[in-house]
Amino acid sequence: MLLALWILTAFGIALWSLCAWGLHTLLTVDPAWLNDVNTAAAHLPWGDWLATWLPGWQELLRVGIDLTQAGLAWVGSAAPWIVWAVWGLGSLAMLAVAGLLSLLLKLALPKAAPPPARAA
Repeated sequence: MLLALWILTAFGIALWSLCAWGLHTLLTVDPAWLNDVNTAAAHLPWGDWLATWLPGWQELLRVGIDLTQAGLAWVGSAAPWIVWAVWGLGSLAMLAVAGLLSLLLKLALPKAAPPPARAA
């Protein structure tokens, strides 16, 4: 039972580490790739239909892309430290919970009976 608990804890920390690494990678990507969205939106096949129902949608998209780029640049500068601090706290919390559960299992499970004494 204890072995299963610690295997699950190790698996949880591995998944937590993978998520932290992925988030760190996403947040440190250069936000200049969003400029491609604007050029792709200019060539949409239903652009005329959108212009009929949402006049000024391209300008609104440009403003949204500029705001997103600024936000990603700001978050990308501070995010690596924040991501790894949260990763460390989460890993410590998982280890603490696993340690507490191990202690509870040790106290709750019946102790094994000593082997019978051999007659000499």
